[in-house]
Amino acid sequence: MSIEIRKEDIIQHGLKVLQSVGSHHICKVCIESGNSCCIGCQFLKDGIGCQNRNTSCTAWLCGLQKFFLHEIGLLDEWENLWDQVPGQGFRKDNSPDTIKLKSLLNLEQLDSQVGKLIAEKLKSFVKEGGNIEKLDRKLSLDFERKRNS
Repeated sequence: MSIEIRKEDIIQHGLKVLQSVGSHHICKVCIESGNSCCIGCQFLKDGIGCQNRNTSCTAWLCGLQKFFLHEIGLLDEWENLWDQVPGQGFRKDNSPDTIKLKSLLNLEQLDSQVGKLIAEKLKSFVKEGGNIEKLDRKLSLDFERKRNS
C-alpha cells in the first residue's frame, strides 16, 4: 500500500514533525550563536526567513538535529521517509508535484519539550565557551560515516 501526497504536503508534514519535537528550539540556539545552515541560500530573506522551502532543505538535517532525532529514536524513520522522495539536490528541488510514499511519520507521541531541554543544554555549552559550529561539523561527519558504513 502507498500514500499519494502532494510535494507541498510532504514539506508541511516534515515541518510539522520538526515543530512537534521542538527542533526549532535547537535552531534558535544555533542561530543566536552566529550559525545558520541557510547562510548563502538565495531564498533566505534577512529578518524574514525562507521564501521557498523545498523537499531538499526540509529533509536535510544538520549534525545537531541528526543527533537530536537519533536520541529521541526518530532519525531512522525521518531518513526512511525522505529517502522515498525523489528529486532532492543541494538547495534544489526536482521532486514531482505528487509523490508516492509507503507511510508518513506518526505525530501522536511527539513532544516539543524534549527539544527545549536539549536547547537548554546547548545554551550552557555555548555559555561555557563551546563552539556550536565545530560540534555540528563533528556530529555531521560521525552520522555520515555511520550511514555510509
